[in-house]
Amino acid sequence: MGQLQVIDLVKHLGGNLIVDHVSFVVEDCEFFVLLGPSGSGKSTLLRLICGLEPVESGQIIVDGRDITTIPPRERNLGMVFQDYGLYPNMDVYHNIAYGLEARGAKRSVIEERVPKAAEKLGLSDLLRHNVVDLSGGEQQRVALARAMVKDADAYLFDEPLSNLDPKLRHKARRDIMTVHREKGKPSIYVTHDQAEAFAMGDRIAVMHRARLQQIGTAEDLIHNPANMFVAGFVGSPPINLIEGEVAAENGSYHFRREGLVLPLPDKWKRTLEQRRGQSIVAGIRPDAFARPDRPADFAITPANTVNGQVNFLEPLLGETIVGLQLGSAKINLTATLDDSVVEQLAEGDNLALGVDPQRILLFDSETEMALRPE
Repeated sequence: MGQLQVIDLVKHLGGNLIVDHVSFVVEDCEFFVLLGPSGSGKSTLLRLICGLEPVESGQIIVDGRDITTIPPRERNLGMVFQDYGLYPNMDVYHNIAYGLEARGAKRSVIEERVPKAAEKLGLSDLLRHNVVDLSGGEQQRVALARAMVKDADAYLFDEPLSNLDPKLRHKARRDIMTVHREKGKPSIYVTHDQAEAFAMGDRIAVMHRARLQQIGTAEDLIHNPANMFVAGFVGSPPINLIEGEVAAENGSYHFRREGLVLPLPDKWKRTLEQRRGQSIVAGIRPDAFARPDRPADFAITPANTVNGQVNFLEPLLGETIVGLQLGSAKINLTATLDDSVVEQLAEGDNLALGVDPQRILLFDSETEMALRPE
């Protein structure tokens, strides 16, 4: 079974640390997504793996072979990049075949694999067309077909959909997954689009400021973020992050800020017993709210109810984003509610919302790391 291992990679560019001791393992048949904002180091990391940038320290091992210092052509990786890297003086057939020809593949192998890949990606009728005459979506499929014809040990995709409109992106995602399932090898996909990451990734690695912040499934990242950056970056609309303090009364713990007190479940007692009166940050996902006068999947009491004034309404498909300002506390919260729950609601209205105490996340205000119930 093949694996792609990245071990403690480090890279500086222009005196700036771009990749800071990054390590992870991509299993055979796994689709692994590197997700992060622009400048986080994810594309540079991919360039290190494919050999377009030299590694300062660390190792890259693919299928048991250390490829850290060998030339890109000898790494046996299938690569698709943002600009597709097609040759404008060649037709579709020869662009797809180029990698095989460069590696000295037999003519019979090329003549078998190129039409097969073209058929899978809907390019059969375009094989003799020049690539400069193709649409962006067609060029992207040519780049995918060129990767598909290779028997590579791993496949790398560097934001290959960023130049496509939303409709083409949806189709292109399916094409990429076709290549992945066809090959059954480790795949790494770079994107800044979390919807894309969630739709495609078996696991997702979040990068920020050159460092790997967390690796997990979409469910892990949303419900158990490792730190405040992951909590704030993953999810749409973003999580509500509110700084306050730990309060204890009659053996129960609360999150408290001027004008806002929320009860915390008993699971937090041991974690918080040494933090009484200390600063802390509470994270509340927008979908953790419900109206007290409507059915909810948690018990709503006066203790876990917040009251405020609606300051904006943003309708979406089947739900509405509601902005709520909590009076004297000067706290702005964002909630997502079903359309049926916000009927007759208007900006300026007063609104009460229950908060699910079990879904409140807590973070250390200094380190920004997530706290965990003991």
